[in-house]
Amino acid sequence: MIHPHHCALRISAAVPRLLVLSFVSVVCALAAAGAAAEEPSSEATPLTFNDFYKHPVGPRGLEPGARLLMLAGTRVELAGYLVLRSDPYGPLIVAPVPVVLGDEDESFADDLPAGVAYLHPLDTRTAEMLKACRGVVRVRGRLDIGRATEDDGRQSFVRLLADAARCVTTPQR
Repeated sequence: MIHPHHCALRISAAVPRLLVLSFVSVVCALAAAGAAAEEPSSEATPLTFNDFYKHPVGPRGLEPGARLLMLAGTRVELAGYLVLRSDPYGPLIVAPVPVVLGDEDESFADDLPAGVAYLHPLDTRTAEMLKACRGVVRVRGRLDIGRATEDDGRQSFVRLLADAARCVTTPQR
């Protein structure tokens, strides 16, 4: 015969285990929700370099394209070539064609096309991913437009506050 006192002990021993399991389940669920909140949304509107300026260039010079103006402040995805620089600490730039900048002797007389985007990574993971890429990259983030002076003294008009990036191709060395 089972004594009622023994049942009470078994229940009281099971309660802490049940509480611990419940607590662990809640912590895991909150951690998963937090990780999902930190991941950037996968939704982004595609943007191309052809969207940057009106075509053909008119008598007033380069004018922002209607699509670029419409997408300002929204999350976009842009694919292009990461500009190779001699200064590893300079700003990250993405261009429609492969470009190598030699800043030591010709920083203001380089072959940088007018239609480029300066990349401003929002986190270290994105920054490290971009610095490791050579060749074509696909970058997502909030589009910021308007004249601004970058850290290297150059003027920029298109900037991408990057929260996600991936290498698409990396040329052989």
